[in-house]
Amino acid sequence: MGKESAKKSSAAMRAALIGLVGTVVTVCGGLGGALMSGVVTIYQVERSKQKVALAAPEGDQALTVDAGSIFISRQQAAALDADQYFVDLDHGIAIRRPLPNWGKLEELTVEEQLAESNAQCLTLCDQPVYRIRYGTPIEIQSDPQTLVNGKPIPDEWLAALEKLYGPPPWTASYYSQVLVNVYDKSAEEVHLKGLPDLVLLTTHFSATRVNRLIAEEHSDFVITQSSATYDRIRMEGQTTSFTLESWVLFAEGEDEYYVVEILFMPQSGQPLQVWEDLQTYMDSFRAVR
Repeated sequence: MGKESAKKSSAAMRAALIGLVGTVVTVCGGLGGALMSGVVTIYQVERSKQKVALAAPEGDQALTVDAGSIFISRQQAAALDADQYFVDLDHGIAIRRPLPNWGKLEELTVEEQLAESNAQCLTLCDQPVYRIRYGTPIEIQSDPQTLVNGKPIPDEWLAALEKLYGPPPWTASYYSQVLVNVYDKSAEEVHLKGLPDLVLLTTHFSATRVNRLIAEEHSDFVITQSSATYDRIRMEGQTTSFTLESWVLFAEGEDEYYVVEILFMPQSGQPLQVWEDLQTYMDSFRAVR
């Protein structure tokens, strides 16, 4: 592959991975690269202790992930209660159907998700995304003076933002939500050398500071807890700060990679039930193999 071709492929992969978070300001934060906080903790998960609770440093919420129950067989998936579980055997996932007061379960593609932010999809465009959102969004507006995790946005990325989204300011809507991305290993555009490659690419080009990472050596899953704090943004006409907490489960099946992302806004004023529902969604996710 020539240098020019390699550059185009790299840019295309970056644009596609932005779809994991799905909003303009998240893109804006990701352009500065992910930051490992000074208190990042890397856990080795023993087989006998696979249930771990990850607290968010800003909001004090702790999401529990049971790594021992991620994978199930097709027979087990087919036996799940269809009234409670959405099961897609073609893409190998099962997840709890929307709980009360949540929106419908949306089936999108990476291209459709990026199009919501008026971004052009360059690769992985037909890969599936499943999404469940709560209530109305929090809308924030950013510009070149916005700080992400205390860092300014580099000039090269500001240029990329303008190319993708036009001149500033950039407006984005954030929801408490669960996102499931599925990447077919056989797709020509999926040039990944295993699960660690996906984790590194995703965290590097997201808008987060990774606080904790949970993994096993040679594991088929990785779990991260991250924070994104945006300073000098505008919300409801006022200049303020905004924090988004995320928990991401990366899992590898025989034919697909799975990325399950829980997004929560500690300052949103949403009822405690929203947080409990997000825990339910994470508890319910299964990769079918």
